[in-house]
Amino acid sequence: MQIIRNGVTDGRKKVVALGNFDGLHRAHTAIIKNCCMYAQEKEIESCVLLFADHTRNVIAKQRIKLLTNEKEKLEILENLGVDCVYIREFDSEFMHLSPEEFIRMLVSKLNPQAVCVGYDYRFGYKAGGDVATLKSLGEKYGFEVVVTDEMKTSGVTIKSTKIRELVCEGDVDEAALFLGRPFSLSGEVTKGLRNGHKLGTPTANISYNENKILPKEGVYMGYTTVDGVAYDSVINVGNNPTFNAKTITVESHILGFSNDIYGKTVKVDFIKRIRGDKKFGSLDELKEQIKNDIQTAKEQLHTGKER
Repeated sequence: MQIIRNGVTDGRKKVVALGNFDGLHRAHTAIIKNCCMYAQEKEIESCVLLFADHTRNVIAKQRIKLLTNEKEKLEILENLGVDCVYIREFDSEFMHLSPEEFIRMLVSKLNPQAVCVGYDYRFGYKAGGDVATLKSLGEKYGFEVVVTDEMKTSGVTIKSTKIRELVCEGDVDEAALFLGRPFSLSGEVTKGLRNGHKLGTPTANISYNENKILPKEGVYMGYTTVDGVAYDSVINVGNNPTFNAKTITVESHILGFSNDIYGKTVKVDFIKRIRGDKKFGSLDELKEQIKNDIQTAKEQLHTGKER
């Protein structure tokens, strides 16, 4: 998969997927799959336009916690079979492009034979352009518009905002239904407080990007993928109240695993919240609870599966 940043592509015709692909959830991937199908039928390249930052961080000047960071997006897009990803800075100058100026930029940079969008796609300054505008400009500039219809889960429209709310509430199993995959984060295993070692349940302390959204503090069952193999895990998100820690950490106790993985990048999939974070009266109480958490995970997960 070719990755281009702020440049110009080779000039060949492409089909381009457009959207603010934050979560790359089921509705987003439906748009991208339509893009890839069109490209295969016409024997041209499929391309996805990504912005290097969330658009609302520029428009509203507020820091939006991301469901998927750039590295995670690129991995998902490659797995979907996308040929090319065009990554563009979304800055103040770009924000002020009119709908037609945006399309002229798109035509000059990517030369689309078709563009693929969702039913509610908006573009241009103050979201002045909609799907009808896009179709009109498509006729003017010589490209087709492929629209993906609204998608729902349990009667609720699939939106990144909804998924973000579910993750923040700890409802990661519900969020997965909207995402089409478990909510996950990736990071390097670093030296932590080693409280798990003191309790006989060593954990991998996983660094994370501060712009990445975290699930509600608590204990989760899930998978930790190390070198391509996913292992049952009990994952704690929180500040270890029993030890009076001050920083939020993500720590995974990988069941049946004792390898040294410091410095490795691992991925954690959050499958279900077991309980909230709490302060225990003694280390013995905490040890007993951890034992119960591990048993819950063992009963519901499957160790060592390739994922």
